[in-house]
Amino acid sequence: MARFPEHSLGKGTLGYKGETAEYYESKRGLWDVARWVVAGLLIVVGAAFLVAAASPVVLVTVVSVTDDGGNGTSTVALRAPDGATSSVTVTYAGTPEVGATQQALELPGGRLVLGDPSLTGRIAGVILVGIGLLMMLWAVHRIRHPRPQVTTVLAPDDAYALPPHTS
Repeated sequence: MARFPEHSLGKGTLGYKGETAEYYESKRGLWDVARWVVAGLLIVVGAAFLVAAASPVVLVTVVSVTDDGGNGTSTVALRAPDGATSSVTVTYAGTPEVGATQQALELPGGRLVLGDPSLTGRIAGVILVGIGLLMMLWAVHRIRHPRPQVTTVLAPDDAYALPPHTS
């Protein structure tokens, strides 16, 4: 019968580093760097939502409607007043008729989005930018007030070594 004492369960595995102060100190700065990256990404995505939400709402004409066959959607081709065209995928229930006039949001780059989701975009943008800024404020707080160094003396691997089992 093989016996595995509790204090040596992780030994011999690929990821085992031992419970040493150096190991925990090596992991200490990972979240400090990741916090800045995540905050930056949140601010960039939130700013993109805010830019899109500030786009003009235009009246577009439905040029054509194509059934996408079996998946419950249709592809609708739209033409903006300035002549720009775009196609969107909508459900059967939301499919407009050919020649109908619809409200659409004209995104930067000429892409059109049916409806007016600008309020939802503004709310999402403000929330994402706000979370990103709060994370940056927390990161600055952590720079000014770092966590204390780990001063606990942890036992070496052989401190609890049991004598060889004889029987």
